[in-house]
Amino acid sequence: MNSLTDHIRYTARKIDAFLDHYIIGTLIIENGQVFLQLEIGELIKLNDTFIIEVFDGQKYNRISYEQALNTFCADAPDWHLFAGLECRIKRKEVA
Repeated sequence: MNSLTDHIRYTARKIDAFLDHYIIGTLIIENGQVFLQLEIGELIKLNDTFIIEVFDGQKYNRISYEQALNTFCADAPDWHLFAGLECRIKRKEVA
């Protein structure tokens, strides 16, 4: 039953992301670069022109590109803290 509830919540987050013009996927950090991996396996290369938000299990939290790339786990200093998390992105608006 728990997996059905999780699936429903994930689907609701996907709908919300679509309505707010976000793309949802998994944050990947590899070879000094940050990517969003889509469900179909496609990678979108990110940079500081994107709004990046990671999901903490309750809500999305905005992080900068630099935070994604340079924040590491306290107990595993070789592991990027945000790598592998559910993430949503969209381009920043140009003024």
